[in-house]
Amino acid sequence: MGKGKRAFIKGVDVKKIILILLLSFLLIAVTITVVLASESKGMLLCLPGFPGTAAQAQPYVDKVFRYLEKELSWANKSLQGHYISDGEQAVKKLFSDKPKLALVGPSIYAGQHKKMGMKVIAKVVANGRGEEIYSVIVKKNGPKTLTEISGKKLAGAVVHDSKYVYNVLLDQKIKNNSLILISQKRPLRSLREVVRGKVDAAIVDQFVVDHMNELPIADDLKIIYKSKPVPAPVAVVMGINKTETKKIQTALIKMCSYQAGKDLCKSLTITSIKRASDATYKDLLERYER
Repeated sequence: MGKGKRAFIKGVDVKKIILILLLSFLLIAVTITVVLASESKGMLLCLPGFPGTAAQAQPYVDKVFRYLEKELSWANKSLQGHYISDGEQAVKKLFSDKPKLALVGPSIYAGQHKKMGMKVIAKVVANGRGEEIYSVIVKKNGPKTLTEISGKKLAGAVVHDSKYVYNVLLDQKIKNNSLILISQKRPLRSLREVVRGKVDAAIVDQFVVDHMNELPIADDLKIIYKSKPVPAPVAVVMGINKTETKKIQTALIKMCSYQAGKDLCKSLTITSIKRASDATYKDLLERYER
């Protein structure tokens, strides 16, 4: 079994972790004229469904920190941040820490942007893809449509916000509160529990679907539904003035253009960092609020 397959089966996509950490830690480093370190507890990465733990990511986090500190002449070991892959915990941490900067998944942004005063400044394009599609997966001899799983258990890493599940991911094709939502940190566990009969269906992202054939349980599963595309994780600022917001946004967009940054972006499969605004996520919010 190849190295990439081992990493996936353990539920950890290292490059994906580094990609997200790099973007978010860059946000901290580029705010040179703002004393964010004294105003907040750091950068929050609120990314439900993303793989790995803080401990697993730490060696890569340290390398990214040291790179940024050197490029920006910051003191050694002066950058900090938090990675949270559990949706409920991420929301609690946002409200308790009140960070000035965050990288959040679309479910977090849709549900919390008003309460937290989030302003969109950028989004990531990785492997040429700036959107995500979610699939509902069941046993091969199981239900054929979404309506057939009504009243049953749906497991996944992005089900912490039921409004997001019914309105955005399932596009209102099944009645609200008609499912028993089971929140899990690892998508592979959701698939295994479908096969074992502990849950009736799992909802997973495109990365999991792309690699599903590598799993020994693949022949026991089938897809019965695919969502409309949802946007990539979004970089947001909260309570930062327009001048500093512009500096952060500009630095992000240029990140993969500098030679040192360009090489690092390439190694982490970052295609580009795109300019974004609140309008970029208007469709997502309309789908969420309907």
